[in-house]
Amino acid sequence: MSDRSLPTRDALFEAAKRLFAELGYARTSHADIAFEAGIGRTTFYEHFASKEDLLVQLVERDLPALLDEKIQTVDAGLIPGEQLRELSALMVEFVGTDHIGLILHTEVPRLSLEAQAAIARSHSGMSGAFMAVYRSGVETNEFREMPPLLAGRLIEQTIMTGGRVLMDTEDPKQHVHEIARLTADFLVNALRTT
Repeated sequence: MSDRSLPTRDALFEAAKRLFAELGYARTSHADIAFEAGIGRTTFYEHFASKEDLLVQLVERDLPALLDEKIQTVDAGLIPGEQLRELSALMVEFVGTDHIGLILHTEVPRLSLEAQAAIARSHSGMSGAFMAVYRSGVETNEFREMPPLLAGRLIEQTIMTGGRVLMDTEDPKQHVHEIARLTADFLVNALRTT
C-alpha cells in the first residue's frame, strides 16, 4: 500500500466510525461511507473488499490499543478482586457507551465466521488480562477454581450483559457508573470462594 493511500483509508475509517455511531452498522452502506469520506464508491473498493472488511480492519487497527489503554489504568498492586472489579467496570462502560463497543456487541454475531474470528483475535489482550487476574485470584484463594474456558465465558457474558443493559437505558451516560459498578460487584462476588 502506498503512503498516498493512507490518508484515504484513514478518511474511510473515520467516516465509517461517524456513520456507524449515527446510523448503526446495518443501516450504513459502503456508498454512505464513501460519500462521507468525500471519495467515489469505486475508490472504496480499492481499499476494502466490503463494509464488513472495513469494520474488521477498523477493529484490528483501533481496538487493541484502546483496550490496552484501559488495562493500563487498573492498578496492578490491587488484590485480584479489586483488579477484576475495576477492569469489569471499565469494560461495561466501553461496551455500553463507546461506538466501537456498541458495534461489536450488536453486530459481531451477524458477521461472517472469518470476520468474527479476526475480531476475537483483536480482543486477545483484554481476554488475557481478565484471565491473568482470575488466575491470580485462584492462586491467592480469593476466587474459586473452575475450568478456564468456563471462567472466561462467565466473565465475558456478565460484562456483555451489563453493557447491553447499559445500551438499552434511555440515557446510558447517566447510568454508566451505577450499571458498571453493579455488574462488576456481581461478577467479583460470583467468583469469590466465600
